Amino acid sequence: MVEIRIDNTGDGTWWLYNDNDVWKDYCGCDNFDEQVVLTGNGNCKKYTDAEWYQKAKEVIEDIDCYELYPEYTSEEVNAKLKELYDKCRCTEDIIVDVLRLLYPEDAFKDGTIRGYCQGDWQDYIVKGDVDTDLLEAMYFGKISDITVTTDEENFGDIITHDELWRAEREEGLKEFFKNRYELDKDEEIHILQADGYKQVVDWKEVI
Repeated sequence: MVEIRIDNTGDGTWWLYNDNDVWKDYCGCDNFDEQVVLTGNGNCKKYTDAEWYQKAKEVIEDIDCYELYPEYTSEEVNAKLKELYDKCRCTEDIIVDVLRLLYPEDAFKDGTIRGYCQGDWQDYIVKGDVDTDLLEAMYFGKISDITVTTDEENFGDIITHDELWRAEREEGLKEFFKNRYELDKDEEIHILQADGYKQVVDWKEVI
């Protein structure tokens, strides 16, 4: 028999959001700090260490303050930088376009991720192949803690709310978890889900 507990109260995922920002390791990035920039909402934690982002900010600041253009770029690129700057109302609006000029061989994407509350949002710029749906889920804690107990072992896992809801609708949780954890097709599975809206956790079996 296998017992699977799904805890969506947040109690089981606190360790992801300590000072070490462990959650970043679960976003599927090879190097989070060099692939992801999160900034824009001062009420949420920002991440702006990426070298390419700092370089683009430096270039824009030099143009804005001193009318200086990079010496390592071509006249054509500098002409396009000047055109971008002259047309913009706010330098933040052109940073992705500047990045694409400075790093033409790299792919950049920007947008906004959101949590469940109105004030939970953050703008992002990502470099390369980054799953922004997973980024959103991990950043805003839209995840559930999973505990799996079998006759031989006990282990933990995390799953995004979107993935969980999709599994419930499409194939059913029992079939989903059998495939996810490579369980025997005839294995008896009991799934318990915590109610995240009650102060005292109430475990209810999922049929």
